[in-house]
Amino acid sequence: IKEMVTATKDYVKSWDVVNEPMDDGRPAELKTGVGRATMAADEFYWQDYMGKDYALKAFEWARQYGNPTDIHFINDYNLEYNMDKTRGLIAYVNYLEGKGAKIDGIGTQMHITATSDKAKIAEMFTLLAATGKLIKVSELDMGFEGGVKTPNATPEQYAAQKEMYKYVVDKYFELIPAAQRYGITIWSPLDSPASSSWRAGEPIGLWNEGYTRKPAYTGVADGLDTK
Repeated sequence: IKEMVTATKDYVKSWDVVNEPMDDGRPAELKTGVGRATMAADEFYWQDYMGKDYALKAFEWARQYGNPTDIHFINDYNLEYNMDKTRGLIAYVNYLEGKGAKIDGIGTQMHITATSDKAKIAEMFTLLAATGKLIKVSELDMGFEGGVKTPNATPEQYAAQKEMYKYVVDKYFELIPAAQRYGITIWSPLDSPASSSWRAGEPIGLWNEGYTRKPAYTGVADGLDTK
């Protein structure tokens, strides 16, 4: 953390300090490799070596070696899918701040589909807004249920994708107070190529691979138009 923050502090003013800490199966708990018979070679959990307070040190060091005005986030996925995970992440933020950490914001990744549960999306934004923290949609992209590939996507599916992109933007502005809005990052502006390691060959972007605007582009633009 010291080396990364020091090397880039002239350019980087906002950090995802702690990423994806909560366990999907036990959303009130941190992820762990303890008790698992096999783990991938690149799988590693700091909390298994430093305990629950590992994030406390991460935020402490990021603030110690960065700029005084840097903005520090904690970030996770599936928050719009699992409200218990949203609550678990908020509880972990409260725990860390009770131990002296200063956490400026919460990021929600939102790798969703065009048919994701709208009520849960709204509930997530409501829960996050209640923290008083900056709220950022950090990795928004959107495929179709079942992993539909680009050649098989229908006009009706593209229309649903457009509407869902608009819904997310609308709800962000409706439910997150202006002072708490940090922004929305589109994870994949283009549809995913077949060679991609992420949602390979799926039409998840605002533009197709030929850089032609899709209905999804209009959905996002319409969502922003009246803000």
